[in-house]
Amino acid sequence: MYEELDEYLSGVFTVDYWYDEGFSIARDMLEKFNSSDWDKLLNNILLKSIEWQIKFAYCTDSGINDEIIIKSLILLSSIDNDELFETCVDSLRVIISTGNIQVISNEKAIIQRIVETLPKCGVATRKMFEDFIAKLQ
Repeated sequence: MYEELDEYLSGVFTVDYWYDEGFSIARDMLEKFNSSDWDKLLNNILLKSIEWQIKFAYCTDSGINDEIIIKSLILLSSIDNDELFETCVDSLRVIISTGNIQVISNEKAIIQRIVETLPKCGVATRKMFEDFIAKLQ
């Protein structure tokens, strides 16, 4: 299933298609992953294009495999790309729960980058970052 997701996320989509249904198809693929697929994902995620990584971060959701999803989003958040970082934080914000809050809140580099980014980001991004930080407290 990893190969299928990899090929799908490598495809070119119109923006409308991706946000209307493409991300949902990718999310359905993630729900079918087995342990081998998750291993392949973690081993290859940093080798993928920024576009692939952004699509992946956008289609993640809680309840799929929170542990691996969180690990992968933390890995991706270390890449120097604003859109990818914002997408990772937004996805982590949705996944935060009492069972994983400690893992996410221990990622001081993410918090530091948010603090550095807040003065220069737009209103929507600011609200998302503020909500993320509030959920960690």
